[in-house]
Amino acid sequence: MRLKCSAILATAFILAACHGGTRPVVVSAPAIIPVVVPVATPVPVPFEIPDSLPPMPSTPATLPSLLEQAELAFTLGNYPEAIQTYEALPSGEQNDQVLFHLGVAYVLNDKPTADWVRAKANLERLVDEYPDSSLTPTAALILSLRSRAVQLARDTKARNEAIQQLSTELERLKRIDADRRKRP
Repeated sequence: MRLKCSAILATAFILAACHGGTRPVVVSAPAIIPVVVPVATPVPVPFEIPDSLPPMPSTPATLPSLLEQAELAFTLGNYPEAIQTYEALPSGEQNDQVLFHLGVAYVLNDKPTADWVRAKANLERLVDEYPDSSLTPTAALILSLRSRAVQLARDTKARNEAIQQLSTELERLKRIDADRRKRP
């Protein structure tokens, strides 16, 4: 401990000498406080499950419902399974959250690709059937943004076609001009 304090003081004096002879500040070493940390006793874990334990019951009460399975698949990002399970729900169990998650799952599903037609159908159904739902504004926003993105893609394609036509026409006019300049 004394060696550390000496090393710290020596470093402070060297730094002070480098900085124009300013006096070093001497700081005393912090007090050492003993701390006792309780250590838990290891608990032996069996490598095998004893036969004396009863088997897990497989009654319908312990199995997750179809809706819970769909929600779990959606939460885990398994969108193809979520879509399949949501679609298998009876129409009486479909509510605003199911329609929203189904629409989003169709968008986020990248196997094989996003299905905007089905996503749009589910989100529009949500907006129409549940106008007072807290998910309706989000669904409407998604639909609006998608519509805007499609329109921008069309505009971009039309603009690129116009640019290509103008570039072709410009090249044609440049050749005509070059031919005229070559004539005497």
